[in-house]
Amino acid sequence: MSLGKVEPVKNAISRRRLTQLAASMPLSYGLLAGMNSMGALSVSAQGNTVDSVALGVGSDPLTLVPNHIVDGPTGVITYHMFDAAIVRNKDDEFRYMPWLCELTNVDDLTWNLTLVQEGVTFSSGNPLTINDFVSAFNFAKDPANNSHYLERWAAFTGLEVVDDKTLKITTDSPYPLAWDRIAEVYPIDTAKIEEVGLDEYMKNPSGTGPYVMKEWVRNEYITLEAREDYWAQDVLIKEVQFRTMPEFATRLAALLAGELAIVKDVPVDSFQAVEDSGLATIKSIPSSRVNYVALVTNREDSVFYNNQALRQAINHAVDVDGIIAGIFQDHATRMAGCLSEINPERNTAITPYEYNPDRARELLAEAGFADGLEITMDAPQGRYPMDADAAMAIAASLGEVGVTVNVQYNEWGTHLDKIVNRQTGDMFYLGWGPALDAFGTIAYLFVGDSTYSGFGDAEIEAKITEASGTVDAEARQAIWDEIQQDIYDQAGWLFLWQQHDSYGVANNIVWEPRADEKLWMAEASGA
Repeated sequence: MSLGKVEPVKNAISRRRLTQLAASMPLSYGLLAGMNSMGALSVSAQGNTVDSVALGVGSDPLTLVPNHIVDGPTGVITYHMFDAAIVRNKDDEFRYMPWLCELTNVDDLTWNLTLVQEGVTFSSGNPLTINDFVSAFNFAKDPANNSHYLERWAAFTGLEVVDDKTLKITTDSPYPLAWDRIAEVYPIDTAKIEEVGLDEYMKNPSGTGPYVMKEWVRNEYITLEAREDYWAQDVLIKEVQFRTMPEFATRLAALLAGELAIVKDVPVDSFQAVEDSGLATIKSIPSSRVNYVALVTNREDSVFYNNQALRQAINHAVDVDGIIAGIFQDHATRMAGCLSEINPERNTAITPYEYNPDRARELLAEAGFADGLEITMDAPQGRYPMDADAAMAIAASLGEVGVTVNVQYNEWGTHLDKIVNRQTGDMFYLGWGPALDAFGTIAYLFVGDSTYSGFGDAEIEAKITEASGTVDAEARQAIWDEIQQDIYDQAGWLFLWQQHDSYGVANNIVWEPRADEKLWMAEASGA
């Protein structure tokens, strides 16, 4: 992709399945390398300014630029270095608010994105311009870049720079989800890319965010340094190092040794150890993230393909409430369908599948497996709270009705790669979030050729298309309700739980968790 000349996007690009992650980014992981490179927290003389903190993360970033790969750990790094066009306001029920820009709906097919912040610069020193937003769109819409946002932004069929502050965005049909998709747009430094080339920029990017990359030792750690000239606020955590620690036990041990400032997804059986340490406390919040097991129907080689009775059997066979009570000690919320309680578009008429092993056996016989069957479930290990234990408990429940489940644990990069390339077993365990709207979950996980989907059904996909083009909120909700009921009846997933996020937070750090999981150190400080 060349950004030497910024051109408007003229044509929509059809949804397609990505066949690989960014080839230049490694997917293997180190363990403790870099563990002691920063030592314990060092609070400066200013009191609430902190010289340096370290955070443990489960995987290396898959890219350093935004508008590229959809992956939680990667997003944590990129949103520290880049600002979004608009953002959700955590103090106003996560409604959208202006950030770099404000968004105005002109008519059913037209939106204006207007730059409202004056004097914002990239870390390179280059001034932010409206063309930098066009560059972000063009990067994602170029198939050569393998961006996961290619399908997300396909509805935006035209971009026109109106003046030095205004970008007109048009669609071919009404698109009520424009707010959600434009909130994912992070401007990239056009002038810097023209100077050094895209490949070099992707290794050492320049953004408008509160931090800039200082050092990246791949598979070990990445260190970000605070910008003194950040436009939005003073940044009091002056240096943040994200250490790659795939094993949660390693991250927890580092927190309890005073070497990490924040650790996400502390399991409930470790709460007391954190509280007793004298170094950290537990802070919890119900998350917008959902956890589920996809019962693969978008591949003909899957045992679940075209077998609704088998999928329903799986849902009746697993004691989800028992897993929540036992493994999670009630620090998770049961999901009836594919949307969690925190999602305002949830169909509240849907009730959870009943745990009924006898009914499960009846359905197995109806599905053609009266004598049982053997299947493989792919699962991550250490990416979500208690994920390995939960996967094993699911397998144990299924074993009681004659379904032998071989659990294949994957490191996180491999797990994503297998899902994207349709190489998992018949089932795969995944979390999805932040999941704050219906489209952002249903369209990406229940359209057969969407990147992370394991489900395909032509009638449901047609209804999703109808909902995504319906402007009237009441009419749109009625369609979403119908879709959710269809997905429930089809048993497109083994429906699990709304995740509760529990963090271990060092006592000398002031930081509060958010339901959207944004671990933003720009709003943290020293105690």
